[in-house]
Amino acid sequence: MRKAFLWIVFSFLLQGAANAADLVVSAAASLTNALNELKPVFESRHPKDRVSCNFGASGSLARQIEGGAPVDVFIAASSKQMDRLESEKRVFPGSRINLLSNEIALIVPKNSTLGLKGFSDLERAKRIAIGDPGFVPAGQYASQTLENLGLMNSLASRMVYGEDVRQVLEYVARGEVDAGIVFVTDAAILQGKVDIVAKAPEHSHQPIVYPAAVMKDGKNHELAKDFIAFISGPEGRKVFTKYGFETVNKGE
Repeated sequence: MRKAFLWIVFSFLLQGAANAADLVVSAAASLTNALNELKPVFESRHPKDRVSCNFGASGSLARQIEGGAPVDVFIAASSKQMDRLESEKRVFPGSRINLLSNEIALIVPKNSTLGLKGFSDLERAKRIAIGDPGFVPAGQYASQTLENLGLMNSLASRMVYGEDVRQVLEYVARGEVDAGIVFVTDAAILQGKVDIVAKAPEHSHQPIVYPAAVMKDGKNHELAKDFIAFISGPEGRKVFTKYGFETVNKGE
């Protein structure tokens, strides 16, 4: 009798495990705070399921997906990486949306004595941090801005490249560099340790768009679609706005 009871319990647990799903979300590092706030809310609506978030530079995350990483949802900080994955037919058809927009800002350590007031003042800086343009969208936008402002050639030897935008932010906050170029939303997170001195001119870089999509090789297409619908809906938009993003997809 006891064995029969234990088998029933074990079978029930197995069935529950089979019905549960782990949703793997790879997202740009600049989305860390917002998605970490939205994750438990989504899980409360899907009590059998769990969301695992992997944050990093969009280029690195895209390469992981190309290498076979089991990702269900990808959210990049630029269209470039998503375009490539879509061309390789790794994006689930019809699932891609433009989720958010952002701005680029020049930041300095709190209480900096250099007196930088804008991008043209960067000639006075000895060390300037940006994300590695090879795979960090914020670094790509920063490079475009400096190129368009005619500053890149004279500043190239002073550049310190970060693995992602959060590392650049930390360099500035710790005073290891004189200035950095990051997303406005990242600067706001450490506003007690860094100051925004200027925003990049509107047409000095490509439009900043954060696309989100379900990955074709993911294991949980329907749950992934639900997750994107949730973060692009009213509750998601409210949280993203709280962290300084501009929402692009208006949802229902």
